[in-house]
Amino acid sequence: MDKMITKEIKPVLPKQIGTEEGKLLFQKSGEVKNFDEAKRIVSYLKATIYHYGGVGLAAPQIGIPKRVFIVNIKPSERRPNIKEVGFVAYVNPRILSLSSETNKDIEGCLSVFYATLYGGVGRANSLKIEYFDPEGKKHLGEITDPFHARVVQHEYDHLNGVVFLQRMDKEDFAGILWDERLDIRGKD
Repeated sequence: MDKMITKEIKPVLPKQIGTEEGKLLFQKSGEVKNFDEAKRIVSYLKATIYHYGGVGLAAPQIGIPKRVFIVNIKPSERRPNIKEVGFVAYVNPRILSLSSETNKDIEGCLSVFYATLYGGVGRANSLKIEYFDPEGKKHLGEITDPFHARVVQHEYDHLNGVVFLQRMDKEDFAGILWDERLDIRGKD
């Protein structure tokens, strides 16, 4: 964990669907024009994900309507076998293509009932993406790990005003999971 970030920047409780401030979660975000702004946004995203957990977080979730998200993927107690990606920041990303091969897995979100609600969502197994890092360097990448691809698609959706519930098939709502013990507000 980057101790400088957590000391200087305070985490932001993610905005929630169904609230006035959560309306931002259903709006398309604007591009970042200034990479100093990108660095500042990434600092807040980092502090927030380190405090509240999760494998990804997008700027709209902390009240910033800009096209920035981060992932922080590493094996955990819940997912011991996932491939470690570590921390990656995506600024002004564009998904260029999605694989036709898909999988369905359980997703949750820090902005959906404080991460207590989970449901099955189908996503592409791999993708090609173009993005900038916070320093302004352009990257073109192919993500072939299905879990990493899932997280990137989930966070990219946030930049376009879409939450995972909108990606669920109607028949999958019967299998939705709720666990109040996961409420991120308990970490404050």
